[in-house]
Amino acid sequence: MVTEQGPVDSVQVMATEDGIVKACSLIRVRPGQHYLVAEQIASFEGVKSAFAVVGNADVVASIEVRNMRALGALGTKIADLAGVVTSETLVTAEA
Repeated sequence: MVTEQGPVDSVQVMATEDGIVKACSLIRVRPGQHYLVAEQIASFEGVKSAFAVVGNADVVASIEVRNMRALGALGTKIADLAGVVTSETLVTAEA
């Protein structure tokens, strides 16, 4: 990553006091797959809720996992689902 100040060697991700990483995933799916994909994602470990929405995303998932490695694995699992076109994961930041 490069900023106006120059290259950044590492990025620190904010976690809760107990070390949990919180995020949400915005998922676009093939037509007619909203509810099926939301139901599948909701069953994954680390997903607190997943539901169909109207807007730029088709499904939104609320996520809480133990670390960034687990978040990456979950993101890959979501992206590999049949019916998923794209996904974007947003990690919680602290102001």
